[in-house]
Amino acid sequence: MRRKILIVLAISMILVASIATATVDGQLIIWADDTRTPIFREIGKVYTQLTGIPVTVHEMTMDAIAEQVVIASPAGEGPDLIVGAHDWIGRLVRNGTVASIDLPQDILEEFDPVTIQAMSFGGKLYGVPYSREGVALLYNKGLVPTPPSTWDELVDIARRVTNTSIGQYGFIVELPFPYNCFPILSALGGYVFGQSADGSLVTDDIGLDSVGMILGATLIDWLIEEGLMPGEIPWETMTGLLSEGKAGMVITGPWSIPIAKSGGVDVGVAPIPTICGQRPRPFVGVSGIMVNAYSPNKAIIQDFIENHYATKESMLKIFEMDPRPSAFLPAFEEIKDDPIMNAFAESISYGMPLPNIPEMGTVWSVWADAMTLICNQTMSPHEALKKAAEVLEEILSN
Repeated sequence: MRRKILIVLAISMILVASIATATVDGQLIIWADDTRTPIFREIGKVYTQLTGIPVTVHEMTMDAIAEQVVIASPAGEGPDLIVGAHDWIGRLVRNGTVASIDLPQDILEEFDPVTIQAMSFGGKLYGVPYSREGVALLYNKGLVPTPPSTWDELVDIARRVTNTSIGQYGFIVELPFPYNCFPILSALGGYVFGQSADGSLVTDDIGLDSVGMILGATLIDWLIEEGLMPGEIPWETMTGLLSEGKAGMVITGPWSIPIAKSGGVDVGVAPIPTICGQRPRPFVGVSGIMVNAYSPNKAIIQDFIENHYATKESMLKIFEMDPRPSAFLPAFEEIKDDPIMNAFAESISYGMPLPNIPEMGTVWSVWADAMTLICNQTMSPHEALKKAAEVLEEILSN
């Protein structure tokens, strides 16, 4: 009997959870992660007070949102809005989970154009951004009082600061994963996929072995050969050196600021130095909201986005609880006096959106394998990246 009662209770809890998180005509259900849930609950509370329309925000992990929305939405068990990353969009568009969004031109113009590009796919907008992030040059003011503006200056500083006998390096970047080092790989023209006239990515134009990519990888290879940088710098090593004050300069994002400060390091942030006069182009990650294609509440969603989400007040609330450069320019104007946020924003302004197509899952794996071969000196940059391009072409053609 006790087992039967427990089974009934379990089923009841599942049904209640389903009802609490599924779309309901005349209400808004939002799925968000633990960081953004309090923010959207606050915005939703104000919206309910003004309109009488209930807003429920259900907390989930980012991975759970991305996976479960695909299954739940067609069955009517999904949310009206999801809070997530722009690089989900390609997969969600292809499987019909998210709907395109039409915004008045005057509202569109209030967002950083790069963030609108990032949340578009096939020439249509599928998400409305709230923040942008990317890497810049974080420097330890105790070791590097003035940041370099050119690559030659960076190398000179690295030579002066590096002391391998005490495990200190003038410059490091997380390796072999290519996200953080992409600015070096892109500065001289390196790219992942080509672009068509409308800005969409062309997967049969693979740029892993482009001349610019090989030249950038050669710069990294040279730093390792010269002993100015370790051949492998996983996240744990990078953050350890940073917090211990043994890294003069690091290419990283705003997420590393608290780590550096936890070790008492006085940090500054600057754009990544030019290479042969060319600007490094970091990947730009964008976070925003996306609309469930199966939601019955499209009119309410439109009103919520235009009149209560895409406002300076709401965007500043989001920034206060999750400090990343705002994608909404009127809000960014209010916070740009923050030297760290302003420096990250300047670095991002030279960047390109992280590709939002499903094929990137394969790209990361093949690309990281190539960078591993380069960093451990097993293959030259030309050999490793040529091989990577061939492997990727074969995978994508099947």
